[in-house]
Amino acid sequence: MVDISSKSFLVVDDEPFIQKLAVRVLTQIGVTAIDTAGNGVEALAHLDEAAAPPDVMLVDLSMPEMGGAELIRHLGERGYAGAVIMVSGADEETLTIAEGMAKFRDLKVLGHITKPLTPPPLEELLGGLD
Repeated sequence: MVDISSKSFLVVDDEPFIQKLAVRVLTQIGVTAIDTAGNGVEALAHLDEAAAPPDVMLVDLSMPEMGGAELIRHLGERGYAGAVIMVSGADEETLTIAEGMAKFRDLKVLGHITKPLTPPPLEELLGGLD
């Protein structure tokens, strides 16, 4: 089992309430290194400024300026080596398509979660970390 407390996370979501909820859920399961970004533009800026990229990114699909699908394209182009989890209110088909697109871009996709984020499905997906 992976020591989740040693992993860093970036929550990318435009809704402050959802960001706070995600931080709370991550803290509940033992994560201590958590940053947030309000959209894909902010997430890419975070990657440019961070000493090391986050180990895991929780990415919403629908955000202003740059949504999750475009962010995924950029992450693939940059060779992001961390893991990605889609967290969205989108329907299952949309989430599955986005997940496939991320895998096509050679990103490590742990899976997707339909909002609201809760500990059990997140812990299950994080079990796929190495």
